[in-house]
Amino acid sequence: EKAQIPPFLGCTVSSIVLGSVVILFALFVIIQFQYFFGGTANITFEGYSYAEYARRGFGELVTVAFFALLMLLTLSGITKRETETQRKIFSGLGIALVALLLVMLVSAYQRLVLYEAAYGFTRLRTYTHVFLVWIGLLLVATIVLEILRRERAFAFAMLITSFGFAISLPLLNVDAFIVKQNIQREIQGQASEDLDSRYFLDLSDDAIPPLVNALQTPTLPDSVHEKVGAALACIRHQRGGD
Repeated sequence: EKAQIPPFLGCTVSSIVLGSVVILFALFVIIQFQYFFGGTANITFEGYSYAEYARRGFGELVTVAFFALLMLLTLSGITKRETETQRKIFSGLGIALVALLLVMLVSAYQRLVLYEAAYGFTRLRTYTHVFLVWIGLLLVATIVLEILRRERAFAFAMLITSFGFAISLPLLNVDAFIVKQNIQREIQGQASEDLDSRYFLDLSDDAIPPLVNALQTPTLPDSVHEKVGAALACIRHQRGGD
């Protein structure tokens, strides 16, 4: 709980800096609201591809979140907050900043979901999907810590978030998850592109059980049944060849 560096910056200066960034972020979100949440309208009218729209959203979020949280934590560590009013002002501005980051997170997540709905899940898209969820939890934890005035516990929260992301991937069983989601997406007719059964050949043996279960499902449409069967036959040939 003891600060490594004694606070030396006045609260007024920090509040001006933090408030300016909050205003800038708020104006940015308002002006770019259509871009953030336009969804398929941006694909149609602005000329983005699903991949470009999703990647830009993820890149913007990670870049902005990194520098914004770094600035907030730095100011939190060096700012003198000697009165209750100063504490409330600084905390309020910090919470507003993180809340705006959450708005950008929702936009990035929505864009990724559009991409997945159009082209299905891959390992990279699944990793990104899970990563965004844990980033969201970290931002929420940051707000809670600020309210509880436990800002120095952020490092521990970040450690827990990193560990949670790492452990959630094997628990999710990524390759099996990809197979289930892509087949379900094909059955429900949500796909802009047909089921890419060839991608299943690049997955590990974890993909085989859900493929077998799908093949044995009597209600599986014939078109999907043929693709799943072909994927299993190719996997058997590849594994046998090895």
